[in-house]
Amino acid sequence: MKQNFEDVSDTVLLEEVKRRFDQKNSTLEEMEFLTKKLYLLNEKLKEHDSIKGEFLSLIKNVFNNPLSSLLNLSSMMRKNEDSPKTQTMKLLLDMELHKLDFQLNNIFTAAEIEAGEIANYWSEIDLRLIIEEAKEAFAYLIEEKELHFSSDIELDRLIVSDAKKLHTIFANLISNACEYSFPTHNVRISARIEDDHLLISIANTGDVIIKDPNKELFSRFKKVGVHASKARTSIDGLGLGLSIVNALVESLDGEVTYSSNENLTQFNLCLKLQDTSKAEALMSESANEFMFDDTQEMKEF
Repeated sequence: MKQNFEDVSDTVLLEEVKRRFDQKNSTLEEMEFLTKKLYLLNEKLKEHDSIKGEFLSLIKNVFNNPLSSLLNLSSMMRKNEDSPKTQTMKLLLDMELHKLDFQLNNIFTAAEIEAGEIANYWSEIDLRLIIEEAKEAFAYLIEEKELHFSSDIELDRLIVSDAKKLHTIFANLISNACEYSFPTHNVRISARIEDDHLLISIANTGDVIIKDPNKELFSRFKKVGVHASKARTSIDGLGLGLSIVNALVESLDGEVTYSSNENLTQFNLCLKLQDTSKAEALMSESANEFMFDDTQEMKEF
């Protein structure tokens, strides 16, 4: 039934208009209050992100600078001839420092990924050099297990990519290949350019992942089962490294996949080639130049 406004007095109409006006004002004031609250919250979040980024950068420098110096000193010490016992201690020191360096780099990289701080820094690089440097960090494991490395790098030119990210990717994949390889067996690394993509594979013979865990294998904090050989009685899984590999590969416009067959394990990377115009700097002589910005030059003694 429609209301007949002719029967409503002017006073009642004015009161109703005033009520609705006050209600709208109240709503606008509430919206203004909430907007200010959201603005303040957004400013606090920005400040929090800024502090988090500064803290992460500070922690990286606190660890990386002295660790880089210790690695240089350890390398120099190994060159000096000493008694067998002292030489063994030097090798153990060098091995533990490289292990610590690798684990800290993974922790910092995972933190940067979590914070969304994984921008690309393009430069012209020599892929062979990146691979050799990543492999060198695991020389102790390669020597201990008497592993053989073969490389088939079909590249006749430099590529444009992020040197630090590629170093971290190869370090994790080579680490896994060495850890899960059978002693005295071969680790094979190949790379070639196909169309506008760089195709890389790292294969080893050893313990393989159970079933087909491609969906879970690259998830953070997700551990998958491994078929262990008799020589290995306990394996906890592949850990954090592969989630880092996956995130970094994706940030480089690429994809990483896994396949296995009996004792053969292979990781395949497909990275989109970047144009040389994207390179922000000339080719670096070493990937470590990107890893330790404040490293002081060490003189051999």
